[in-house]
Amino acid sequence: MGLLKHLRRKKLDRIPFPEQWRRILADHIPQYEKMDAKQREIFEKKTRYFMAEKSFEGCGGMNLDERKTLLIAALACVPLMGGVSDLYPYLRSVLVYPSDYQAPYRESGEDGVVSEGVESRSGESWDQGILVFSWDEVAYDLRHPADGSNIVFHECAHQLDYEWGATMENFSWHRKAGEPGMAATLKTSYQKLLFRLEKGLPVRIDDYAATNIHEFFAVMTETWLERPDRVRNDWPEVEKVLSGFYNLNPDFL
Repeated sequence: MGLLKHLRRKKLDRIPFPEQWRRILADHIPQYEKMDAKQREIFEKKTRYFMAEKSFEGCGGMNLDERKTLLIAALACVPLMGGVSDLYPYLRSVLVYPSDYQAPYRESGEDGVVSEGVESRSGESWDQGILVFSWDEVAYDLRHPADGSNIVFHECAHQLDYEWGATMENFSWHRKAGEPGMAATLKTSYQKLLFRLEKGLPVRIDDYAATNIHEFFAVMTETWLERPDRVRNDWPEVEKVLSGFYNLNPDFL
């Protein structure tokens, strides 16, 4: 961490965390309710740093007030409670639309044919340091905190993938001798997902995870943070590597 950032954070630490913010977090972030006093102190600091260091911008007529900014920042900080990242160092901006927005796409098919167009999206993560969200989607996830789906957790997982290369072949996290690395485990589990879907077997995660290995990691992360029981019971090998990578137990944070 640079000296200037360190000094700015120290200055923020001297400002009491607003009680109104604590009430908002208690009402809408279930992970906050499970934290002990020390964890809450750390979480509040991370959330405040995130709000101060990232640029938030309302798009498409979005009225991005302090409450919405706080809740997005808090959700983004939940995966960081184990210390996996210092507030996504490559992330600079958070763009928020009122609802689903239109974005261009360009895809190359297996036959080499390139297709282009526009599609509706509720969130995305760019490796250039930008997160984009639909507030309607964020608000829905806040109202349904245990359905295993959370757009902020999902897109922030992509930011961590950019930071660490978590899905790259040579990535390993706390690997013991003779054990496969994290990326190898994710790849094997991804192939298992494709097999289950092909056979029509239940998977209990969003089948968007079948898109590619990067989406598999992001979907597994959001499911694990909200419904760790699903990953623990159905994908124990994934639960093991996610626990090591995030240094978290979502049941207790």
